[in-house]
Amino acid sequence: MTEPPETHVHVHFTNDKYTENRWDFSWIQPAKNLGALACAWVPANLWAATLLDVQREQSAEGAWVMGGVVLTVAVIRFVQHRGFLNRFFVWTTVLGMVLALPVFKAVVDVMTGGGR
Repeated sequence: MTEPPETHVHVHFTNDKYTENRWDFSWIQPAKNLGALACAWVPANLWAATLLDVQREQSAEGAWVMGGVVLTVAVIRFVQHRGFLNRFFVWTTVLGMVLALPVFKAVVDVMTGGGR
């Protein structure tokens, strides 16, 4: 009977550096965000006035729902196409909601279960 041939395993290690950056933060683009935020200041105040009217006439929950729906649409559009106009709409919506709605009280209520 013949013996099977002897098997050799060769392992090669290379000292090559990883060429691609593992952390890709290029989507943040601070200059574009600051530009969109600066342009969004006046329309955000108009949006905040609208949300305050809804809050006064209906309820804070109605204003949150209205702002949330608009924010959701703006973020979906921004994810589909990261252009300046979509970035402008996201900042307008966020800034208007921060100016008009009681953000800190709402966060505390959600975290603690208050306001029931």
